[in-house]
Amino acid sequence: MKRFVLLLWVALAAFPAGALCFGSSRTAEDCVMQRRPERRHRGYVKDDWTVWYQGRKVEGAVASSFADLGGGYGKDNWKVFYAGREVKGASASSFESLGRGYGKDNWHTYLRGVRQQGNVSRTEDLGGGYSKDPWSVYYRGRKVEGLSASSFVSLGGGYGKDPWKVVFEGRAVKDASASTFQTLGKGYAKDAWKVYFRGEMIPDASPASFEVPRQR
Repeated sequence: MKRFVLLLWVALAAFPAGALCFGSSRTAEDCVMQRRPERRHRGYVKDDWTVWYQGRKVEGAVASSFADLGGGYGKDNWKVFYAGREVKGASASSFESLGRGYGKDNWHTYLRGVRQQGNVSRTEDLGGGYSKDPWSVYYRGRKVEGLSASSFVSLGGGYGKDPWKVVFEGRAVKDASASTFQTLGKGYAKDAWKVYFRGEMIPDASPASFEVPRQR
């Protein structure tokens, strides 16, 4: 008997939520429902009065009209939120999530909840943090000067180029040859004459033989 009591005490200590159900009239389903709020959720959850994002209360959100838009965005009839924080100035009536941290309303585009420059109706997401409209290129919402929007391409890994210029995370890669430039992965890239790591030249590295070995 003593051994049984000891084992029971250990089980209740390891699973404290179970102690609230043990010996009560609650069903197993009721007990599971009680434990669920303790689990972290990647999106929004709500009850009749409150909205939460990853366990944090979303201040100012109206639960009765709140909808999870995906990609970290949510809205009620009056406000838009990203990652549980209000997106100031966004129009809830026209707002939609575009994925990859982007969203838009009828007047502006947003990246991770921050209003971006550019033409909302003609902004194109290029991937790798880059986007463009017919006139300009942007990296994470900041305009990148000196690039041709019509010919710019995102190469991945933070790199991008037009026919004349190479950039890494929106900054120019000094003296890089755009026509021969290629990315190698893990932050490395090369052109016909130099090798680069995160946009900086690696002295004495041979581009002809330089490679990033594949992991086995």
